[in-house]
Amino acid sequence: MVTRILLVDDEENILHGYHRVLRHAFELDVALGGAQALQAMERHGPYAVVVADMRMPGMSGLELLAEASSRFPDTTRIMLTGNADQKTAMDAVNRGQVFRFLTKPCPAEELELAIRAGLRQYQLVVAEKELLEQTLTGAITVLSELLASVDPVLFSRSQVVRERGARLARMLGCEEVWAVEMAALLAPIGRIALPTRAVQASGNRALVDALLAAVPEVGARLLQPIPRLEGVARIIRYQAKGYDGSGTPADEVQGDALPLGSRILRVLWDFSELDASRRSHTVTLEELRLRPKPYDPAVLEALGDLLAFAPPIPLIQGCRLRDLRAGMTLASDIQTEDGGLVLPTGLRLGPGHLELLGSLAILLELREPMSILLPDGESHEA
Repeated sequence: MVTRILLVDDEENILHGYHRVLRHAFELDVALGGAQALQAMERHGPYAVVVADMRMPGMSGLELLAEASSRFPDTTRIMLTGNADQKTAMDAVNRGQVFRFLTKPCPAEELELAIRAGLRQYQLVVAEKELLEQTLTGAITVLSELLASVDPVLFSRSQVVRERGARLARMLGCEEVWAVEMAALLAPIGRIALPTRAVQASGNRALVDALLAAVPEVGARLLQPIPRLEGVARIIRYQAKGYDGSGTPADEVQGDALPLGSRILRVLWDFSELDASRRSHTVTLEELRLRPKPYDPAVLEALGDLLAFAPPIPLIQGCRLRDLRAGMTLASDIQTEDGGLVLPTGLRLGPGHLELLGSLAILLELREPMSILLPDGESHEA
């Protein structure tokens, strides 16, 4: 966990003084003014605590901490000022969302105590966030793996979309990579609440299309009441909306106003479905580029870079069910002896999939051997 502290002041002597008396207690960086502080945050951040002087030329401490709050919301912010009036304090709390407000001159002991409190606050915020996200991620991952038994192709494909979505989100500077991953896993969940199979059996194509068009909205409504999944629900709601405003929902949101996660999912789900028939990443990507209106050009470009620079993954043939383990990717379908699909090519195996296969192997004959791709960075000898 991050423990570094950033001290910001426009007076070099003050910075050196604080650094001299506090360096024994903390990992410290210093910045001479707001512009230098922002550079430090971008290059070396996030910091656990940022301490900034209020009155600095060019960029005030208030403006700096407000910017820090926007870019690095988990960082604890402390302000030093020689002007302790009520309005300054209110602005610091409301705009900079400061944790402590200290007046100058501030004794080193008092500043050290404030920084220690700020460090504890940062650790609590990050620990809670990581715990919640890891708990939700684990639960949603297991749910998605188990739902693969209901619709193997659809829910298994969501695992592939999740991995590519996370990489694209990082390439595009998305701050909520976790939300994109969860949205990818949960994107098809709306189908569970809709009788699409029964309607498909009836042969009513128009009704089938109407139900499929409602899947994103149904999925979003199912997730909206769950704490911390509000952003995920919004990504899912707009996953079928085109960059040009086409698709659902029929509102005015389009272009960059769409959640970045939705723009990523729109490209990846269309790519995944088309690639299943084309079986060529290059051909599939070119087809998407020929119909650019529904897609964010930046996402298409990033996907091209992702596919172009993807390292080769070792292919292992002749594997049996007992050889499979979490992290492996299927390079061939797992089928029953009569040809029924259990899990499709391209799926990265998780604990839920292995449990499913173990149970099915007791009840059914599964075709062996199969081909797999090893986890990233692992060799056959490993």
